[in-house]
Amino acid sequence: MSARKNKLWSRTVFLLILVTVSSVVLLPILYFLTISFASNYEAYQFPARVLPNLAFSAQIRYNADAGTYTLLLKNGLNYEAVKTTADPTDFSQYAKSQLNVIISPASAQVLFDKAKESNQPLPVRLRKDFFRNYVVFFILAEGTMRALFNSLKAAGWTILISLVLGGVTGYILARYRFKFSNTFSTSLLIVRMFPAVALSLPLVVYIVRMNLYDTPFALAIVYSVPNIALTAWITSSIFKGISVELEEAAMVFGATRVTTLFTITLPLAFPAIVASSLYAFLAAWNDSITALIMTNNNPTLALLVYRTVGSSTIPNLPAAGAVVLLIPSLIFTFIIKNYINQLWGKVTL
Repeated sequence: MSARKNKLWSRTVFLLILVTVSSVVLLPILYFLTISFASNYEAYQFPARVLPNLAFSAQIRYNADAGTYTLLLKNGLNYEAVKTTADPTDFSQYAKSQLNVIISPASAQVLFDKAKESNQPLPVRLRKDFFRNYVVFFILAEGTMRALFNSLKAAGWTILISLVLGGVTGYILARYRFKFSNTFSTSLLIVRMFPAVALSLPLVVYIVRMNLYDTPFALAIVYSVPNIALTAWITSSIFKGISVELEEAAMVFGATRVTTLFTITLPLAFPAIVASSLYAFLAAWNDSITALIMTNNNPTLALLVYRTVGSSTIPNLPAAGAVVLLIPSLIFTFIIKNYINQLWGKVTL
């Protein structure tokens, strides 16, 4: 009986911890997505909605004394007056800019006529243009596609440089013993502690002299410095876990060290290499401050979103831009997730 009670308590505590962690992680993300779909009217409502709104429950009231029409939106149990006008074009523009509702002046006039004929407020349901914030973001953030390709180029070069130099360094640390190897390994960790923006300030002088300023490759050079050290640490630990006898057996049968490296060692270390590429990709993809220093006419997508945040007083458009920035990261992570699982012990691909 006692064992069953202890097991019940253990499950209860586990479920409580799981629900708490899920709430802490998922609720902010859900709220963030909701803001990206919110209209200007909804952006500052309190309390904030957890799920996005697809339509507005509204009423149109005819004001006989002034000959105007008032739009009322449901807020909780009551209706709130948000716009009063007699011009259907003005009503249409307000619905589009503040509510993300697309309604033509002719349709607005029809609603006005029905409200005038009725002796009480006319109930209507205004459907939102759900992805309007994303469309507006691409319109306002000029050069979004070019910035997207700049980000992809910078991330690609960062992955290539980090894996080649970091992977070779990791293999040397794992397979060769030399004087001050521990000191060298610790120095790599110290380099990893430096933020990329701190490294960009002295490096920008040399990059300008090499005529590489304002290019994705220049960004990749800066991003690669700390990521080479991280890649070396990750791959060296994996190379140490790969039996040296496998390489020696291959060389006994006539394989060269280079052939052994490419046919035996690298395939076994591939999950670690892929995991390192994820760190390199995220470091390059999400950075905006270093790109602000290292670019002028060729910004990255992260920098473009950063500039949109600075120029917007309403959080819905920057949130939409941030979601656009998030999508490639999710795609990249989803593609390589099986290799990361293999790194942590899941062998089946």
